[in-house]
Amino acid sequence: MNLLSVDLYQSATNPSKFLAVPAGVDPTEIMGPMTFDQDYAEVVRYHEAFEFDPAQTYVGANAAKIAADILTVKWATFGRTTADGA
Repeated sequence: MNLLSVDLYQSATNPSKFLAVPAGVDPTEIMGPMTFDQDYAEVVRYHEAFEFDPAQTYVGANAAKIAADILTVKWATFGRTTADGA
């Protein structure tokens, strides 16, 4: 699978939750994430135009699921976990 250029956003109310959208997409125009979890109602930009590789390993994130979600519904949510699983 090819690299995906995504913008990453962090929840303003729960900093362990993240939202990935295709680069250039305004997250305020996407209702899906906050429909499922109000922590995504307010987000702040974490990383712009990140070259996301679905085949890469990212700590605390299922890269294949994130890529599949972005390609199908145009957004993906994920959480950051620590080494002890918290």
